[in-house]
Amino acid sequence: MKRTTPLWLLCLLAGAVLPAQPPSGAGPEKGLVLANDHVRLEFEPGGMGLAQMTDRAGGRNHLGRVEGGRLLWEITFGRGTQTRAVNNNYKPCNYARIEKTAGGGQRAVMEWNDLRWHLEDRVLSVRVTVELPADSGVAQWRIFVENRSDYWGLWSVAFPLVSGFPEKGAYDIARPVFASGGHLLKGWSERIRGRYPSGGWPMQFLSLNRGADGVYFGSMDPEARAKDFVVEPGDRLVLLHYPENMGVAGSDYPDHYPVALGVYRGGWVEAAQRYRRWALRQKWASAGPLSQRTEMPDLVKNAALWMQDSWVWNNASGTPREMNAPFLELQQRMGVPMALHWYNWHHMPFDNLYPHFLPAKEGFAERVKELTGRGLLIMPYINGSSADMNIPDFARFEPHAIKDEAGGLRQHFYSDSAGRLLSMCPTREFWQAAISGLIDGLAREYGVNGVYVDQISAMEHELCFDRTHGHPAGGGRYWADGNRDLLRKIRNEAQRNGRRLAITSEGADEVFFDLLDANLTWAQPTDWEIPLMQVVYSGYTLFFGSPCDYSQSERFFNYAQGQALIDGRQNGWMGFGLMKPEHARKLDYLRECARYRVAGGRFLTFGRLLEPVTPLKPVPVFSEDAFGWQRKHRGTAPAAEARLWQAEDGRLAVFFANYVDEPVRFAYRVDPARFGLKGGRYQVRELRPAGEGTAEAVSGVVERTEELAPRRIKAIEIAGETGR
Repeated sequence: MKRTTPLWLLCLLAGAVLPAQPPSGAGPEKGLVLANDHVRLEFEPGGMGLAQMTDRAGGRNHLGRVEGGRLLWEITFGRGTQTRAVNNNYKPCNYARIEKTAGGGQRAVMEWNDLRWHLEDRVLSVRVTVELPADSGVAQWRIFVENRSDYWGLWSVAFPLVSGFPEKGAYDIARPVFASGGHLLKGWSERIRGRYPSGGWPMQFLSLNRGADGVYFGSMDPEARAKDFVVEPGDRLVLLHYPENMGVAGSDYPDHYPVALGVYRGGWVEAAQRYRRWALRQKWASAGPLSQRTEMPDLVKNAALWMQDSWVWNNASGTPREMNAPFLELQQRMGVPMALHWYNWHHMPFDNLYPHFLPAKEGFAERVKELTGRGLLIMPYINGSSADMNIPDFARFEPHAIKDEAGGLRQHFYSDSAGRLLSMCPTREFWQAAISGLIDGLAREYGVNGVYVDQISAMEHELCFDRTHGHPAGGGRYWADGNRDLLRKIRNEAQRNGRRLAITSEGADEVFFDLLDANLTWAQPTDWEIPLMQVVYSGYTLFFGSPCDYSQSERFFNYAQGQALIDGRQNGWMGFGLMKPEHARKLDYLRECARYRVAGGRFLTFGRLLEPVTPLKPVPVFSEDAFGWQRKHRGTAPAAEARLWQAEDGRLAVFFANYVDEPVRFAYRVDPARFGLKGGRYQVRELRPAGEGTAEAVSGVVERTEELAPRRIKAIEIAGETGR
């Protein structure tokens, strides 16, 4: 039966403002123009595709030429394995107007009503609104899709879809990435696509810049529904939404959230700060700043250095105490709070027989007891998303696994030695009970004080079509909601009967930040790295890990460690092989980073990363062939870098890292008044692991040149005359 809910009622239920009649000089035949002092957005006649996006301050129209009509939206319908697409140029827009909004802004309204499509009359209506505030070049874009077909269901909604942007090779693109802070892809020309929510696209925005001419693109979805960010340089920019009940006859897309798209002045830092203002109001930041998260164990807050290894450490064998000896020796040598991410403590081979990790290997409980007794955070590995089809009781798990649109299991290939691993649906109470019960067993039987729950933050919303699970088919918010429910149950076990277990996961996915104590950043070093996520979420969550192939050069290793430190990540996540004599200098640099982590905790743990500090004069650079992770490339990086941080009490600090074996002069300027330190007179001193240096009084803008010793860290604190 065809559904007959009119579009005007869908819009009204969603809180949209219904338009009056269009004024003269505007409409489908003439197109529409939204403009203020910041931007001009021009929609072409007929199909209403975006034809111009001009930054009025810089004078740049970001949109290039295209053949044919420009796109604004594309809707794909599905049934079984069939899909059919329709876009805004299929039929002319039949209603359009500009209306005023509160505060002096404008709203463009465009409608395609009662379209005949695929042999059915009056089955499709689309309504688009673009709301431009008076004081910004970034507009909010919304789309309503009403589907009255008795055969086809919605499959995806591509909106906003911008043709002729970005120009190939002309824009620097800042994007969130897997297991890292972010990448700045300079002059980029390759296709980019990422699913949100996931560890691969952990925040729902990106920026595209030509110098100070910036374009901001981000969804404002508080429920973390499934969507793909797509950038095709030379062709188009698009956000692809996966609606609830994909392929179910008559399914609609009722506009759950706006998409922010428009121009701004600045670079990726300004884009990240814009996103932070929105992100810290969402539920995943509702636990508040780290300084207020009393449920978070101090062991993870204070950790300055992480190790990551298997059952045998640095070839040590024998009794549990003898096997623990390398860690205890390293703890004494480093002299900082330390933690261990422990693999292969379980009875079966890695990536096999999940989720049946227990029982542990003989001697595990004894080793854990000694290590936790020395104040170490001991965090064994488990997997929170995958089950192995080879387990003897898989028949109990199979009904709760994610299914594709044909009813198949979504298996994943990880290695030739892995079992037949597949993804479980996080909404299922059966799976939630299995994983939370495993946490309880590890705490109760073995005394661990932390657990790493692999994959939850790393995996993407895998579209599940098993209607017996009780969630909408395909897209929507159930995947994020289900994993949040799973993490709540894990936290309940972690805190049961006075326990204080630290719970972490792989990569970082913002939607879980309030339910995790830390997030593993395990990507290898690259010259593309920027602290995008740290600018957004510093002070609200923890990131740990700076892994590096320590067979590479010292400066490459120092780059990985020093940059991680000044970006705010807890260092480490490497094996005990680093203790071998040939790596002594690298271990010394790692110790230096860890000691500064402790000394600068009020900034690097509890404070806010404001921005990278740009040197006033060029610093030397170095090149290596080992940059990157899955695809290595030769890259060039600065010999020294600096970051500006602010503590909760208002103090500022500049953290420097010299990566090379020569001294580096780093000239810089900081205006404390810009960050709230008023009065014009400041106390500037060096912050050292051994204590603070002598204060120097400075008036106005702080302009200095630091002499950075070879392979050293340095920190300069700037405070008001009263210390704030």
